[in-house]
Amino acid sequence: MTAFVILHYRAAEMTRTCVERIQALDGDNYIVIVDNASPNGTGELLAEKYAGEDNITVLLNQENAGFARGNNLGIRWVCEHLEADYVVVLNNDVEILQKDFAVRIGEIYEENPFDVLGPDIVSVFSGIHQSPKSLHGCTLESVRKKRANVKRSSNPILLLLSSGEKNSPAIWRRKQRRERAKQQIDSSVSAEGVVLHGSCVIFAKRYLDTHPEPFYPKTYMYYEMEILEWMCRREGSVIRYDSSISVLHYQYVASKQEFKSIVRRSKFVIECLLESLTAAEELILQTGGEEQA
Repeated sequence: MTAFVILHYRAAEMTRTCVERIQALDGDNYIVIVDNASPNGTGELLAEKYAGEDNITVLLNQENAGFARGNNLGIRWVCEHLEADYVVVLNNDVEILQKDFAVRIGEIYEENPFDVLGPDIVSVFSGIHQSPKSLHGCTLESVRKKRANVKRSSNPILLLLSSGEKNSPAIWRRKQRRERAKQQIDSSVSAEGVVLHGSCVIFAKRYLDTHPEPFYPKTYMYYEMEILEWMCRREGSVIRYDSSISVLHYQYVASKQEFKSIVRRSKFVIECLLESLTAAEELILQTGGEEQA
């Protein structure tokens, strides 16, 4: 069995589309929807809609716990209630078009056993292939450098410029292509030991047997996958990116409903990133990463 954990917030129509795509997939599949305390009542509406479905469970979180803790709630439920070989964690704005997606996961595992797997993720907003995010994991030095850069970006003028870039698909596409070219990332090539994109990530049972809540809970949103890569690297767990499976990512659907202003949305991202980077630095230091960084 393959279990799909969908993190839902506000955008019910997008979640329903995501569910429909999963229901059309080959294989034995189960869906867990985690409503992250949506203030518009869509969690309750989804629970009512799917109440009669044998292979769908809707969990109503009592608080908006963000990405890591929200997904951990769904993953732990799967570990405690289902015998799933794989758990696919995906945002509700992710669309799976490959009918044999779940079947291919098992085939990939048979050929190259993994703990964590990531598909090719194509942004509908910009057309960019978003995974892998990086070919190399974070270090103490890179975390501190990124935090300094993020702090600088909170300058009102830089914030306005950055917000304008993110609001234009063409400008954002050019910026992302430059950055990915600089890192020499080729999404058409499968790889191991990379940082995956968090909008769709797959965990094997062997990893969840010892990590039933795999995401670092001291983050609210952003930088979760860099931290996950760090923890896997420390333990020798296998992270694999495989270009033979792919999904579409519609991006910013929930955040656009939450923040009508692109500037306010950018401020929120900065605040969350600073919090996550501080958590990452603390984790690296606690696990003896200062000597290895």
